[in-house]
Amino acid sequence: MAIRKTPARTKADVVHEALQNAILSGNIAPGEHLRQEEVAAKWGVSQTPVREAFRRLESEGLVEHAANRGVVVRGIPWTPPPPPMEAIARRWEELVRDPDSVPGSDFP
Repeated sequence: MAIRKTPARTKADVVHEALQNAILSGNIAPGEHLRQEEVAAKWGVSQTPVREAFRRLESEGLVEHAANRGVVVRGIPWTPPPPPMEAIARRWEELVRDPDSVPGSDFP
């Protein structure tokens, strides 16, 4: 039986997860500036893992790099779902236009 080793978490992983959790939980608010030096000092790491964490967060849409402003928190990148009645009305319109779109339907 082979024992699988889990890869060791890097400093960038630790910083990324901590910042990601803080943003998603609302502990770091949208519009807040993240300073590389401050984050590095808080977690006791160099600035290199912080830059990597910032890149990951930017690729996830949680932060953005603004010219002359540094890294700014965007917040949770999602849009709320449509109200249920809008979804039902949209589906009804689809059924009226194409009743055969529902398999096994006896829709008139």
